[in-house]
Amino acid sequence: MKPSTPLLTLLTGSVLAAVLFTMSAQAAPPAGRPTANAGATATAPAPPGTPPGSPGSPDAPATPGTRPAAASPPASPPATPQPPDAPTGAPAPTVDGSWTGRLDSGASIALTVKDGRATAYVCDGRRLEIWLRGTVTDGKLALTGKEGARLTGTVDGGKAAGELVVGTRRWTFTATAAAGTAPVLYRATASVRDAGVDGGWIMRPDGTQIGVVTWNGTPVPAPPLDPAFRSTIVNGVTITAEPVVPAAEAGR
Repeated sequence: MKPSTPLLTLLTGSVLAAVLFTMSAQAAPPAGRPTANAGATATAPAPPGTPPGSPGSPDAPATPGTRPAAASPPASPPATPQPPDAPTGAPAPTVDGSWTGRLDSGASIALTVKDGRATAYVCDGRRLEIWLRGTVTDGKLALTGKEGARLTGTVDGGKAAGELVVGTRRWTFTATAAAGTAPVLYRATASVRDAGVDGGWIMRPDGTQIGVVTWNGTPVPAPPLDPAFRSTIVNGVTITAEPVVPAAEAGR
């Protein structure tokens, strides 16, 4: 006897459902298996005790074809502090001019300075006279003369002060700046009648003058000098004197 058509149709559907279920189960991934993600790769921490450089350790060499992470740029070094400006060391301006005054012994002194060179003359109007020459640096005097005479001190626009040393004798001096530009110091040198003449004159602020003339090695009080003609008479002979300029006097 032939089975009925409805029964045959039911059996055919059951078999088809079983086949589809089996195919679906084979295509699904096993439970617990992670699905691969082509866009990212997770790196698992190295297990404890992994030697450095071994696979899986943090310092293991990079896998070929992988790009290392970009390193952060090094921090800029701190700015080096600049040293303060060094002093220029420029010398103080040269003080040109003339000064007259006295030593504590009562003798008179005249000092004239030009372009850093200085000439000083000390006399008592009778027998003592001393010529000194030297320099002025940053307002400091340094002059020397015969027989080891030394004059040191300071000078500025209004005053000069310091010390004169000759052998074992010492004197201090002070001098004030001369008003105007008229010379305060004159000198005469000549050779007459086979005798040498060397004289000096100091023009004081009050209009008086003082000096000593050495005639053939003998000092005598200097006769008055006429500033207008720059001349005087010594032992019947006319002597001409010239204003003292340190640059010109340097060679004497």
